[in-house]
Amino acid sequence: MPRLAGGWITLAVAALVMAAAATTTAQDDGTGWLSVGGLAFGDLYHIVSHHTEDAEGATGAVLRRGYLTFNGTFSKTLFGRLRFEINQSGEFETYTFEVDFKDLYLGWDVARQRLLFGLSPTPTFDLLESIWGLRYMVRTPMDLQGEPSRDTGISAKGPLNPAGTLSYRAMVGAGTNFGNESGDGRRWMGALTWQPSSTWTLEGYLDYERLPGSVDHQTLQGFVAYQTDTLRWSLLYSHQDRQDDPPLKLASAFVVGRLGARTNAVARVDRLFEPSPRGDNIAYIPFDPTARATFMIAGVEFRINDHLRIAPNAYVTTYDRNDQGVRPTTDFALRLALFLDYE
Repeated sequence: MPRLAGGWITLAVAALVMAAAATTTAQDDGTGWLSVGGLAFGDLYHIVSHHTEDAEGATGAVLRRGYLTFNGTFSKTLFGRLRFEINQSGEFETYTFEVDFKDLYLGWDVARQRLLFGLSPTPTFDLLESIWGLRYMVRTPMDLQGEPSRDTGISAKGPLNPAGTLSYRAMVGAGTNFGNESGDGRRWMGALTWQPSSTWTLEGYLDYERLPGSVDHQTLQGFVAYQTDTLRWSLLYSHQDRQDDPPLKLASAFVVGRLGARTNAVARVDRLFEPSPRGDNIAYIPFDPTARATFMIAGVEFRINDHLRIAPNAYVTTYDRNDQGVRPTTDFALRLALFLDYE
């Protein structure tokens, strides 16, 4: 119980800090401004069963992420962001804190294109994450399997036709070990997106990462999404060739439907066609690294107000038999996710 209380006290303090920091200042001529804000999310959880003995029966509260963000606009075309991230250890019932950079970039809008320089989001799953919209409940599939959501380098995005229905996102990562989630090697990333209407999105993505030594990664990914005011769903397939390591191959589908003015029902399933390459090194939701897996999560999201959401949810990870003919124990967890947003 002291651990539970400590976790929720941490979230409460984070909420007060963010509320106090959520300010905006502007110059008299209106050409520049600075905003300060933040967000935080975490879980109250109980692990009913797990493939590792240490996790089974674990109960606690964890601050998975906390952000303090400074956004600056220096002119009509120049802007920047500095974002700090704090999180607790991804191990169950372990509560050490880490603080690092999440974003640190300068941006330039030129014509209809946007350029970023520095530590910024990769195009690997940024669009899918915006459609999923429930990062505080669980990360998108490739993010969950350990693909970095940030890299240090140069990125560009913009429309490719006058109507804006065809667009691109591209990034060159320098392979610099900087920030909380930078990639390990030099990486070339590109995505092509087609939005034939306001409800449909189709995207193809590929990247190539040159890692130290002789092992490189190549990723091919595609997804389709549909979204209206009351319903959104998506289908995803990702295939990453990791050369000397087992490949990362997965398919995923989710659906989010409105139950009321401030209530949504959520369901998602991820299928790993090969054992998770990172396995037990994945924070908060580890996978057995020896067997193919199916991850399922379902819950209900309640929007209490513009700043607070809560989502009781449960996830289950089932496993195939591994090469030794053993089926790892099913992972089953009950959680209450809390999301505070003052950005």
